Amino acid sequence: MKLLHVITDLDRGGAEIMLLRVLPRLQSRGWEQRVICLSGPGEIGRQIQAAGFSVTYLNMKRATPSFAAFFRLMRILRQESPDLIHSWLYHADLYTSLANRFVRKPLVWGLHNSTLGREAKGTTKWIVRLLARLSHTAPARILSCSRTAIQVHQAAGYRQDILRFVPNGFDIDHFCPDEQARKTARQDLGLSAETILIGNISRFDQQKNHAGLIRAWGLLAETFPQARFLLAGKDLTAENTQLTGWIEAAGIRDRVLLLGIRSDVPALLNALDLMVLSSNSGEAFPLIIGEAMSCGTLCVGTDVGDTAFLIADCRWTVPPEDDRLLAEACAAMLRLSSEEKAALKQKSRARIAENFTLDQMTAGYDAVYRETLGR
Repeated sequence: MKLLHVITDLDRGGAEIMLLRVLPRLQSRGWEQRVICLSGPGEIGRQIQAAGFSVTYLNMKRATPSFAAFFRLMRILRQESPDLIHSWLYHADLYTSLANRFVRKPLVWGLHNSTLGREAKGTTKWIVRLLARLSHTAPARILSCSRTAIQVHQAAGYRQDILRFVPNGFDIDHFCPDEQARKTARQDLGLSAETILIGNISRFDQQKNHAGLIRAWGLLAETFPQARFLLAGKDLTAENTQLTGWIEAAGIRDRVLLLGIRSDVPALLNALDLMVLSSNSGEAFPLIIGEAMSCGTLCVGTDVGDTAFLIADCRWTVPPEDDRLLAEACAAMLRLSSEEKAALKQKSRARIAENFTLDQMTAGYDAVYRETLGR
């Protein structure tokens, strides 16, 4: 069966990473696949191509409508004549729905955003209002990685009876406890085995609330003066003057490691004593928390999207934008006994392995696709 994926962009992001990881597994289930990207080449796009999948770029500029891209998308849909189309993210949902009116192939939308509050862009809110109306005629199914996203979009007017929940999945063989990786990573970072290392792996974005995270870490440093802090991800570097200004103001300039984009995320997660998610919005089903838990790394997160559902009783989530509560939750986690930490690490790993594997996610996608086709 021929499956066409249409996605807004292929830079590093949660939906883009999920597409990369699910493609080969869907292929093993008999799906012949091709990827259409509305924008230009990106890091994840190059990885998809390296894995042997065709990617066509329509080279749309961000937030700039393009009739040329629309007509090219429509031509591709006609030429490919896929059995099924899966669009990922809002702009892809919109463009694909409009182009598919001239092709009329079964269409599955993807939801990967859980918040539409004051922090959302005006254009995003406008597109969501339009998609809410289109949801009653354009898609056959709407596939959401987040229970919270389903609730939010139902309230926004999305058609309810075609919404399906398939949570993100994690490669538990790649993200796994690894004591040697922990030791090597700490040596490379110049840290001893005993140093307390607290980290955040994300991209520099207002929704990730690094300002609040660093204020919380400043408070935490008063209680744990020996602790060190790690930031890794896009634009989390010493060249980011806004970021370094926050670090300076928090009084932890000499305690923060700024690593930027890294390819050794499993090793870094193993090196951490605590992974902290500080987002104030935007999260649907946060990958980094699931990856950390799969590595047996302890986690504290803000209660955004499905973070609380994912962490469950593997310890704490706190309200977003409360620096003091975030610091207190981190401190409480660090104060656990060695035995309590060991048990919690095993429990975290087991929660992912039992409920949120990449194979389970692939089976969920496959089931929604076949339900859509009536097979």
